[in-house]
Amino acid sequence: MYQEYNLNKNNYQYLFKMGRKNRDLSYLKPFCFYCDKTFKNEVYLHQHQKAKHFTCQRCFKKFSSCDSLKNHVESAHHEVLTKIPNATGDRSDIKNKIFGMQGVPRVEIEKRIRKGAEEYWTKILSAQYQQRRKENKQRIKQNKLVAKQENLQEIRQENEQEEINQYEYNPEAKPISFDLDFDQLPKQ
Repeated sequence: MYQEYNLNKNNYQYLFKMGRKNRDLSYLKPFCFYCDKTFKNEVYLHQHQKAKHFTCQRCFKKFSSCDSLKNHVESAHHEVLTKIPNATGDRSDIKNKIFGMQGVPRVEIEKRIRKGAEEYWTKILSAQYQQRRKENKQRIKQNKLVAKQENLQEIRQENEQEEINQYEYNPEAKPISFDLDFDQLPKQ
């Protein structure tokens, strides 16, 4: 069948301590095989499985494994248990011998790790893309502002040059003539 994969306490605590502190590594935490819920540690996972998946539906007695639940239903209620209560569709098979993370097929764990890593890196790369896009927009805006300022400086320099040229002596310009009659000026 499937090869078992044991993710003991030391392994995933070590994995959480690697790298950045703000990484979402919830896909490496213990999870319920039957409903895909994630837990802080295996103690909470055992409690969850006992309360949700290994509880008798008729007398509400809790058991630690699916085998003990199956034996109870057959002996006390004279019924046959065919699937695990409150489990998702394809994972409700009674043949899976799962207790906590023990017995979870390696394929399922690897699939979950791959999916979580893919989501994480997609998020990171998307954030980096957004950051680069924002920086490029700021750079373009800054370049436009600099170009506008340079253009204004060029216009100012041209205007100043025109003013200077206006007052410079130009031999080709027509002389200004004053047609004044000094006799008509008031005498003092």
